[in-house]
Amino acid sequence: MESYEKGLQKIADMESYDAQADRDLIATVLLDAVEQSFKPHEYKARRWLKTIYAESLLILLDISPSSALQHLSKKWQKIDADYPTPGQRLH
Repeated sequence: MESYEKGLQKIADMESYDAQADRDLIATVLLDAVEQSFKPHEYKARRWLKTIYAESLLILLDISPSSALQHLSKKWQKIDADYPTPGQRLH
């Protein structure tokens, strides 16, 4: 699976238009970013999901960016709560 960053670049470089292929590619890019964001304390993917680029992709799929981010933020809090922050020791 390629990274969401490469997938976004692929969308930008596309010359032909195929609506379903475009939607599939957009969904794949977003899904990859979301899956990466589920790693404990994974801030790079989480920051990217909050950008205007990711929000625009969500809108293209008829997904509310604010609702999606609200749901994801709750999930990220639960994930991070179960793991120590990087550099922190377990006692």
